[in-house]
Amino acid sequence: MDQTFFLAANSGQGFTSLYDGFPGGGQFLHILKGGPGTGKSGFLRRIRRAAHEQGYDTVSILCSGDPDSLDGLCVPALAQAWVDGTAPHVREPQLFGADADYVNLGLFCRLPLSEADRARALALHRANRERCGAACALLEAAAALEAGEELHDAQVTREELGRVREILAAYPDHNGACRAEKRFLSAISCQGLLFLGETLNMLCKQVHVLRGGSAVLEEAAALARKKSGRVILCPRPLRPGQLEAVLLPEQSTAFLRAPAALMVPRGERLLSGEALGAAIEELAAAKALHDKLEAVYRPYMDFDALTGFTEEYVTRLCLPLEGKVNCTLRP
Repeated sequence: MDQTFFLAANSGQGFTSLYDGFPGGGQFLHILKGGPGTGKSGFLRRIRRAAHEQGYDTVSILCSGDPDSLDGLCVPALAQAWVDGTAPHVREPQLFGADADYVNLGLFCRLPLSEADRARALALHRANRERCGAACALLEAAAALEAGEELHDAQVTREELGRVREILAAYPDHNGACRAEKRFLSAISCQGLLFLGETLNMLCKQVHVLRGGSAVLEEAAALARKKSGRVILCPRPLRPGQLEAVLLPEQSTAFLRAPAALMVPRGERLLSGEALGAAIEELAAAKALHDKLEAVYRPYMDFDALTGFTEEYVTRLCLPLEGKVNCTLRP
């Protein structure tokens, strides 16, 4: 089983990251370093495939800018995780060797770049940043417009608050500490609006859709902490200060905010949707520029050496079904 989440969002507040909270739970973290096109996503996919071959469940972290790219991986049963620790979600160990280490894939890139490629890389990077900045401005406008378009039905809110309390009252109180994780269940990406429905359905068989606004989900989150040892709080990608979903995997229950289109009068045009569409176009343009940037670095990569290191890494990792794992390898 592979659960997928996002740990970052292109939002109305700019780039919003939850990477500092990954993986949580005392798991050892391996931080990948390396520039564009140095094989970080492929490295993670190879480890994930090896884990699945040995029957382990995984948690995959997709890149919010490019959902086809893998930015993180966790194998909970092994208490091991890996993450792309480069910009814009830089990660560093709190105490090297105690809670995290490095895997430097940049060593397989034969630098320096030629003067021509260096100039091209800088130009592509600047152009990419400009497109991302334009997308952020449009998302900020979309968030402001959405706030003005929202309708709050007090009666619906009261009814749904009662409904949430009734549902959660059926579960016994959890006596131990609650582990609350923050994960994005959806993203505003170069591919449009993406919602990870498979992960939701995998974790929660009962999904309650709410139309009462953010106050109802905040109440659900507060009550959920008393009922479950694990709660996943999913912020909205456009407005991360609000929740999109509250998941209680141990109870197989989730509360999900209704899509914005269901919360306005039928037929009313959503101006926020137009701004959102324009932002997605900018993100798609930024992705195309990033692809060109990766292509600049590709001729400098020693992919044979990278493949050999990756296979050795996976072999030494072993992924045994029983026993301890020592995975602190570096090139």
